Amino acid sequence: MSLGKHGGTVSVALPGPWWTNLTYSLPAGCANAPLPGVRVRVPMGRGTRVGMIAGPAEEAEDYGGEIRGISEIIDDVPVLGEHVISLLKWFCDAYLCGFGTAMKTLLPDDFLKGEPAEPPAHGKRRGGSPSATFVYEPEDASRFDRYLSILSDGAPTLVSFPIHSDAKRFFELIVNSGAVPPVIRENTVLYPRLGGNAEWRMWKRLSAGDGLIVIGGQNSVMSPLAGLARVVVEDESNNVWRTMRHPIFNARSLLASRARIESAALVLGGRMPSPRAFMKYDAEHPPASVRRDKHVIFVDMKLAYSPAVEGVSGGLAVSEPLVRETEKALERGEWALWILDRKGYAGEIICEECGAPLKCSKCGGTLRLEGAAPAVRCVSCGAGSPTPDKCPSCAGHLLSARRPGLEALFPLADAAINNPAPIFSSDTPESELKRAVRGTKPCVMVGTRAVLFLCDEVPVGMVGWIDADGEARLGEHDARVRAFSLIWESRRRGISSRERRVLIQTRRPGKDWQRGLGADGDGWRIFWRSELKERGELSMPPYTSLVKIEAVASDIATMSDIFASMGYECWQPEATGKRTAMWVRTKKLSELRRTLSRFFHISRARRGFPSIEVWHE
Repeated sequence: MSLGKHGGTVSVALPGPWWTNLTYSLPAGCANAPLPGVRVRVPMGRGTRVGMIAGPAEEAEDYGGEIRGISEIIDDVPVLGEHVISLLKWFCDAYLCGFGTAMKTLLPDDFLKGEPAEPPAHGKRRGGSPSATFVYEPEDASRFDRYLSILSDGAPTLVSFPIHSDAKRFFELIVNSGAVPPVIRENTVLYPRLGGNAEWRMWKRLSAGDGLIVIGGQNSVMSPLAGLARVVVEDESNNVWRTMRHPIFNARSLLASRARIESAALVLGGRMPSPRAFMKYDAEHPPASVRRDKHVIFVDMKLAYSPAVEGVSGGLAVSEPLVRETEKALERGEWALWILDRKGYAGEIICEECGAPLKCSKCGGTLRLEGAAPAVRCVSCGAGSPTPDKCPSCAGHLLSARRPGLEALFPLADAAINNPAPIFSSDTPESELKRAVRGTKPCVMVGTRAVLFLCDEVPVGMVGWIDADGEARLGEHDARVRAFSLIWESRRRGISSRERRVLIQTRRPGKDWQRGLGADGDGWRIFWRSELKERGELSMPPYTSLVKIEAVASDIATMSDIFASMGYECWQPEATGKRTAMWVRTKKLSELRRTLSRFFHISRARRGFPSIEVWHE
């Protein structure tokens, strides 16, 4: 290939927060530049890094200083297929990041350590269906049976779950089922958990083969399966698909784009659809008859007993139906779950003088009160510190705790339940909880939404949502979706779900975002039609993209001027910490990327780069 405008120089993509590809000269005696996709080791700062050849160097890539030479050409030929390169480029455009960041985020760690790798095998391109197949079944067993039927042809398939433990459960179902043909069982593999040598060994194994069925968690989304015929996305509406670490992205969307790029069939399944999937599903499938679900019980919190919690304003509703349904489940030999998604003793601390909630000095997240220390902890980054004696905003000394949390709920449960069954909490030692799960005695678990995993392990006869409104009270645009889907899941997840009772304590029983929770079958149609109507009127995702940008105040000010001149719709919330946030609403992500590119040039490394989050749904 051509050596580019600089003769013996090439453009190299390196892992880092910048969007700039860097220019390096070829080693002495190298007559031809390596092909794009070949890994190289290059000097960077005082050390070296492994990057990937992006192509011939361009003059626009120069950023000052001497052009340094490539230390080592690691591969003889590209070790990533064209479809992987295309998917990495899509990721950059969809989530506004650099190619190096995309590599570091989506490829195994050993790939960017320069570990030996073979070029991918080329399987037969099978060509998938242009439209998605939907598998929305409320019960896991029925849905998994549908998947087994789909996999019966033995075609190379990637089946991804949002949580690795669920993937393992489905994998064990396949290998232990006598109804699955031996050829399917023998060619099905479980993709290892994130990181470690096992993941890299699996990556190399899949790169060399053809015809395997891969079952895995989120880190399996890029597994190099040759001749990919089908992508199955299980529990596709689960918010867990959206990652927590930067760059924040939705792995479900990545899987859908992979299916499109590799011409593979796409299967979307779960207990209910995500918004984009619902819009297609609702247009293609006539609504089924909706019946009332007698196992869902709404309790008006205004009529429930709310005992005072010492030192915290706002009580915790412990209604008579909650206690009654708990004791009934225990008498049947089943577990009961009490769910309150607020850890600590109180969910927030308010200054009574200025009315401002106390925020984390590091990230701006809400501070909760932990009574055992006593101390405060950030609900976002987890940073802890002693309880302040005055407000950091106005120096006022009148601080009050509000919205009681799990530490306050546990003794209330212990006092209210008239049954000798053990009551566990998030502080219960793991070994003790495991013994209870293996045993035969019914128990009560008081915890956050995370305790729903017990539905897969033990017979759960009752799930009580202590403050259902709190689940939907968060400031994010998708808070109501999370609340609805969690409660919908709690009714139908795991074993013994047919007769499980779900009790919802709320201030507006069955109203607003709760419409559809009390319906059987496709009750989520009721919710999504109302939710999407409102989102359309407000120009929110999925109708437009929502972008959050955090940077130093001077950069945000510059961006504000630029965006205003270009007609972007943007706004700034109250500044927190050392960085300021800005929100942008746009349907033109490619144009926004070009506008932001100046703030991600390598020359700004000392100043620091903005951080970006993108919501498409």
